[in-house]
Amino acid sequence: MRYPLVIAVYFWLLACGHGQSAHTFTASLFNNAVALPGGSFSAPFHPGVDLGWVYQVKDGRRWDHLLTTRLGYYNQRIVHHGIQLYSEYTWRFNIAEGLSVDGGAGLGYLHTLEQHDLFSLQSDGNYARTGRAGKPHVMLSTMLGLNLAPPEWAVKPFLHYRFRVMTPFVKSYVPFFPATSLHLGATFPLTFNASSE
Repeated sequence: MRYPLVIAVYFWLLACGHGQSAHTFTASLFNNAVALPGGSFSAPFHPGVDLGWVYQVKDGRRWDHLLTTRLGYYNQRIVHHGIQLYSEYTWRFNIAEGLSVDGGAGLGYLHTLEQHDLFSLQSDGNYARTGRAGKPHVMLSTMLGLNLAPPEWAVKPFLHYRFRVMTPFVKSYVPFFPATSLHLGATFPLTFNASSE
């Protein structure tokens, strides 16, 4: 399970440390739902927050290519807390000036911390309470988004819809676990002044 974390950290460092003077910071609030696509609109509210960087790989007249690296947290009420570290490669189509749609796919790491006591069967036939160190998971994601980005706006709002699959979730009987999230957020430019000799 450590390999997805290594890959996510690699893309995070790649995006943050690339030799460009301006980056874009992104922040969003979202609702996490244990469901197939469509669930975020009808399931109970399970709040989350997502922070990240966006690196522009290619800037085209109609199509842009973006690498996003994100750190997220959500509270699946009664069940678990989730900590996400993931990257997505995104294709953005510019419909008109200040309006675009996104589509992307990614890979990452999810660590879940249970909100209830866990017990395991011992050799003597009794159950003993186990620790709450949590469980690691591989996380695959896909995303669709709508962006408002007029050139004169420094803060650019977006609406993103994600579908994620975590594996393994419970090794014995839940190998794949689906979840969706609806993100409402914005991007902010960050500029670093390069030192000059």
